[in-house]
Amino acid sequence: MKTLGSVILLTFTFAFLSSHTPGDDYDNLKVKVLTEKPEVCNYKGLYLQKGLVKGAVSNAQVEVLVFLQQYNGHWMKKYYHRNGSGEIAMNMGDCRFTGNYHALAYYMTNKNSVTYKDIQHMHNKRGESPKFRVTKRLKEDDGNVKIMEGEVFTPNGETVDLTLFLEKKDGGWRKKHFTVFGSGIVKLDIEGGDLTGNYRSALNIKF
Repeated sequence: MKTLGSVILLTFTFAFLSSHTPGDDYDNLKVKVLTEKPEVCNYKGLYLQKGLVKGAVSNAQVEVLVFLQQYNGHWMKKYYHRNGSGEIAMNMGDCRFTGNYHALAYYMTNKNSVTYKDIQHMHNKRGESPKFRVTKRLKEDDGNVKIMEGEVFTPNGETVDLTLFLEKKDGGWRKKHFTVFGSGIVKLDIEGGDLTGNYRSALNIKF
């Protein structure tokens, strides 16, 4: 295992996940986790930078439970705590993580009983095939299009070849290739005044 003591921040993943706690006051409780693909792992694995708890009752004790998928097929469980809404420093990562995780926030007075079986079921609902979507793009007033970030999901952290077909205003297509190690945010950094902003994508697992 490679140490993550001096990780250089590369990308942030903003994942919004709902609390599993019932009731009007509890339904607003959410946690947003900021993650990255660490350079020290050659952009594999996963590093949890911090969590942002939102919608918590003031001064109420909140527990955040994070399940992280490992390449050996197991899910690791990690707990964090704070009072009310705000940041939680996580500072935890491993090159052996696939990039897939589930974060749950709930009040300590309503202790959550989520099991590994529940998490596996939740994960399986995302599908058995790799998926891609653009998560950040911008059309400027001068007609320039920026396609900045995308997100890849791979069920077991597979390495994939991503091909993007970018529609041009003249009816043609521009093609870009990326290699992505497991699930997570992909920095695309594509721009051009000749692009419409529309795209198609193809994912192929690398063996």
